[in-house]
Amino acid sequence: MPRFNVPTDDAQGPLVVGLDVGSGGSRAAVYDASGREVAKRTHKEAHSFTVRDDGTSIIDPDQIVDEIRTALRTVLKGSLPGEICGIGVDTFASSLIAVGADGKALTPCITYADTRCHAQVATLTDALDIEALHERTGARLHSSYTVPRLAWLREEHPEVFARTAHFMALGEYVAFKLLGTPALGTASAAWSGMIDRRTGEYVPELLEAGGVDAEKMGTPLNPSDALPVAGTPLAKEFPVLKGAVWLPVIGDGLAANMGIGALGTGIWGISTATSGAIRQLLDTEIQALPSGLWAYRVDDRRTLVGSAMSDCGRVLDWARTQFAIPTDITETDTETLFSVPPEAGTPLVIPFLSGERGTKWRGSSRAIFAGISASTTAEDMLRGALEGVALTFLRIADQLREASGDPERIVLSGGMTEAVPGWLHLLSDALGAPIDHVAVSRSTMRGAAVMALEEAAPGTDIAEVPVLRRVEPVAAHTDYYRERLERFEKLADLA
Repeated sequence: MPRFNVPTDDAQGPLVVGLDVGSGGSRAAVYDASGREVAKRTHKEAHSFTVRDDGTSIIDPDQIVDEIRTALRTVLKGSLPGEICGIGVDTFASSLIAVGADGKALTPCITYADTRCHAQVATLTDALDIEALHERTGARLHSSYTVPRLAWLREEHPEVFARTAHFMALGEYVAFKLLGTPALGTASAAWSGMIDRRTGEYVPELLEAGGVDAEKMGTPLNPSDALPVAGTPLAKEFPVLKGAVWLPVIGDGLAANMGIGALGTGIWGISTATSGAIRQLLDTEIQALPSGLWAYRVDDRRTLVGSAMSDCGRVLDWARTQFAIPTDITETDTETLFSVPPEAGTPLVIPFLSGERGTKWRGSSRAIFAGISASTTAEDMLRGALEGVALTFLRIADQLREASGDPERIVLSGGMTEAVPGWLHLLSDALGAPIDHVAVSRSTMRGAAVMALEEAAPGTDIAEVPVLRRVEPVAAHTDYYRERLERFEKLADLA
């Protein structure tokens, strides 16, 4: 992949810092006014979640704070080619930390992947008007969201719950430790599933269901509510940042779209990593939110709408392993496999290895392979599996079109597509639209930096993300996938 950065001598000020906390590590990088990384000023501190068979998925929040300090120390070392005006921050979404009155964490950071509250999800589903709340908050009731976790903590660890002065998201906690002030972005607060997507305020019945007062939850701050770094512990530790502002944390989904250039209301951003998603940043009202989509408020003007799947690149990895397909299969081989016309004899695959998220949110669903005969090959199975992934994207796309019409452009990035770029033929044919595969590493961190530029240096000319390749759909193939989707939906109801 071409490097999307600028040499130090060519960097144009003002500069911003991007901070990104993902499932695999904490990163920092310096960006110039064009939104490109400056030389090699990027650093990653690797980490992993602690997971257990009971559904636990946690990480030490103070470890994350230390990792960010280390990353900042590395990227800010030496002379910089300009003044730093802003710091943009994104983290993985849907996190929760209980914090005591003394400011110390009482729990680890509970991550989006923690499923210990599944019983509370079931109880709350029976007690609440789920459809009405989805329309109001833009979120489904799911183990990834905050209300079931609060209920779980209250029921399973009442002594901790009683001692909690504040419940914080991870990025909010990081700001609290580095600046002395918690800074929860509206876009991150929305991922809790607790705020009204139209007003930005906490929904009273959800506060009641979680057993908390609004005062114990972070105040949602718009990107324009950036905090000055001057006079904070962070400025004392890193004097070069004293003239900057710290933007309230955003979720990685919004950051991913901004990082790949999916900024306009007519642009869809597609991610194809271990999981997958389609997202669109809208500045228009969604009168009736389709049932399979989420809609997260960004500020008083914009909403991030879309949906996600748990199994995207994971399907490719699983299929290669289970069907004994060599991982060093050449790009030419996969280009041929995925670019040939579809055949009715290809297995129909429901690729729910980890349950279904969008569009019907059935966590107990599992994968199904249908239409297999004695002549079916491993390559046929792989093709069918990735056709199943494309159909899962098509289900989301249909609901996005219902919410906001056809896209003017689709941009896509992610490790899966970089591994097998030929599968873009399947996806483009299924969606019936051209797709631009864009070239940008560390897209979520870049998105946080672009958000910082938007607020701290308005009017700067952000560089266009390079396009690696553009794939056009074949109309006849689109008709095939439309018919295939009808069979997919019937089979998925049995998964």
